[in-house]
Amino acid sequence: MITKAKNRPRTNVFSAFTLLEVILSMAILAMLAASVYAITSSSISAARTAMDQQLVLRRLDAFLRVTRNAFLNLPGQGSVSLQIGKGKGGEAEPRLILGKVQGLFGMPSLGGASLMLAAKARSDGTRTICMVRIPARLSDRELETALEAPGIPLLPKVRKPHWSFFQGGDWKEEWPDGSPRPQLVRLQLEVDEMPDPIEAIFYVPPVAAPQVAPPATQMPQATSSPTPPSGK
Repeated sequence: MITKAKNRPRTNVFSAFTLLEVILSMAILAMLAASVYAITSSSISAARTAMDQQLVLRRLDAFLRVTRNAFLNLPGQGSVSLQIGKGKGGEAEPRLILGKVQGLFGMPSLGGASLMLAAKARSDGTRTICMVRIPARLSDRELETALEAPGIPLLPKVRKPHWSFFQGGDWKEEWPDGSPRPQLVRLQLEVDEMPDPIEAIFYVPPVAAPQVAPPATQMPQATSSPTPPSGK
């Protein structure tokens, strides 16, 4: 007896990704992730650089502002001088000294002391302009210790600081102690994170000559006119 074979239902065949397609997809995803990481990293680096430059600009602006105010408010007995000392590493250290001052750089009373702006050397090859208070009436050893004090840092990461002084129509590189007041003081330096060198010129008010009172003029004394003799 011959029986007819029943028709079997056909199974639906679903298509799937091949191994090559999976590898290509993973490669594309990796390339996209790498590009996103590179863009994000560069954006973070640019933002960090901009923040560092803004911080340097704020520090520089604050330093120049307080230094300009110090020269403008220099008292009548105040003096300006420049010394080239030796730092801890034996390197030359420019030292601008403002003598017989008070009420400068936020210090209301200095008791006859002097203020020094010294370019202290750093371990990375740059310098930091620091403010050092030098008390009056010190011995030689005490003065040497005061000059080597670290002081208060005002402007870090400075290179090639150079002071010069204008007097009599010419800029002078030296200004020893006992010199008269200069008309202008110039500071030239380079600052890390700044592409161009910095040049700042500070005005120094002249010492006003003491006013001498004019001599008192003697008023002429009134003389009585003689009385004419009475005629009889």
